[in-house]
Amino acid sequence: MGDAAVAGLTIGISVYAAAILIAVGMGLTAARQGRRRRAIICAVIVGILTVAGVVIAVASSIV
Repeated sequence: MGDAAVAGLTIGISVYAAAILIAVGMGLTAARQGRRRRAIICAVIVGILTVAGVVIAVASSIV
């Protein structure tokens, strides 16, 4: 892999992790404020991102 590809992967992983952390933070804030719908949506987003990450990791290890 070239340096550009490694840098791209690093940035991608950082953005992915940031998206999960932002969704968790928003979900916790929404739960504290009693906004159930927003908290549930954030939990679903975190779940989808987590499952997508696992699927991509497994797929990349196979290929």
